[in-house]
Amino acid sequence: MGGVAPSRAGLAEQVASANAALAAGRPIDALDSYKTILSSPVLTASSSAELWYNRGLAEEKIGNAPAASLSFRRALLLDPGFAPARRQLGVVSEVLGIPFVSGWAESLPAMIHPDHLVLAGSVLGWIGILALIVLVVEGCRRKGLVLAALLLILAGHGGALIGTLVDPRTSAAKWAVVTTNKAQELKSTPSDSAASNGSALPGSMVRILSHNGAWCYVSAGAGMTGWIHSEAAIPLLPYIKGS
Repeated sequence: MGGVAPSRAGLAEQVASANAALAAGRPIDALDSYKTILSSPVLTASSSAELWYNRGLAEEKIGNAPAASLSFRRALLLDPGFAPARRQLGVVSEVLGIPFVSGWAESLPAMIHPDHLVLAGSVLGWIGILALIVLVVEGCRRKGLVLAALLLILAGHGGALIGTLVDPRTSAAKWAVVTTNKAQELKSTPSDSAASNGSALPGSMVRILSHNGAWCYVSAGAGMTGWIHSEAAIPLLPYIKGS
């Protein structure tokens, strides 16, 4: 399968066809369709998350766990609260033998969407500010009311700050996923013959620090840095529709 990116009118039909292929046990056909659909300029961010998730399922079924890891992560970028994608990313990470971080900062977006947390926190914070202004203008001397307004400001804007910090989209531009089936050596210089500083496992996240031609300098955590081929580390953001 394959073809030209779908128009808005034909998008629903192609999505239904891809989903049917996936459900019928034809992951290769489904994957080819999802690639075409996800390249469409008419695709919206709201629909992309589920499509990236389905693409990840297709990649997982054909045994390409590193690529599935990337797709599930992209689904979570578009919808941080997409629980099935988070759950399946954990499954794939276990298969690949890479750590799956699931602390409060990772779990919170699954319970409360970061956008909702930021919006609610901002609204509460500004209500607190307006209340404090009114109290000051009217010369209110009731310390309890003033304290309540201050607490509302701190809680509201604090919640908005937390929502921003836990949003995976905040720093996604600096991250990539190793999508090769073999571990990538972290070279000391951008050369195949250079000494190795360690390795980055398939499906693992690396932080892109700089580029040099066909190479990129990355951090793989635990103080490990080095050069790997750019084609081995696929950035999270460039292919995200609606970002």
